[in-house]
Amino acid sequence: MQLQPGYDVLAETYHEVLPLPYQTPLEEHAVAAFADTVLRRDAAGVVVDVGCGTGGVAADLTARGLAVVGVDPSSAMLVIAAREHPGLTLLRGDARLAALPPEQPVAAVIARFSLIHVPPEELAEVFAVWRSRLPAGGPVLVAFQCEDDPSRPYEEFDHKVARAWRPHPDAMADRLTAAGFAEVWRTISRPDAMHRFPECHLLLCRTEDVPG
Repeated sequence: MQLQPGYDVLAETYHEVLPLPYQTPLEEHAVAAFADTVLRRDAAGVVVDVGCGTGGVAADLTARGLAVVGVDPSSAMLVIAAREHPGLTLLRGDARLAALPPEQPVAAVIARFSLIHVPPEELAEVFAVWRSRLPAGGPVLVAFQCEDDPSRPYEEFDHKVARAWRPHPDAMADRLTAAGFAEVWRTISRPDAMHRFPECHLLLCRTEDVPG
């Protein structure tokens, strides 16, 4: 998730069009299931919301009893997040988590519709960083517009704000598995009047074994 001047320019419009953190009940339930998984583990550290945008999901996770740090490359989106959700901890940075202090324990990572902006060839590096920051069993939830055809593992598409790719769910799961994560569950919703593409929520946990 590189610096996105498009999000800086369109931040207020984005917030007006999408003022709520979830567009469907399934999205909300998937995040709630993730939050329950983190709470039951009771591990030390924060939940990092990668690509937190205007802060709605980070605020929801905070209300559910989690310590959350929101990370986003768009300074304008972070201004809105701070305005709409005072008290959130927010950092300007990308999916590699360089903005997060190295001494900060991380209990879990959530990345909803932000990894689509990471070029596919850079995902392995991102996931290696996540694994290095998480304890064994640490949960990761990723959500993304997805591709139906497994013969097209990553399909670039016409995102309105920034360059973006739609992975097939198996392709995303395979990348994370190779980085040392094990899939727990996934959901896939079909396109509708509000969504042009299928969407996947994928929950994984960091394994104890060193990836081969």
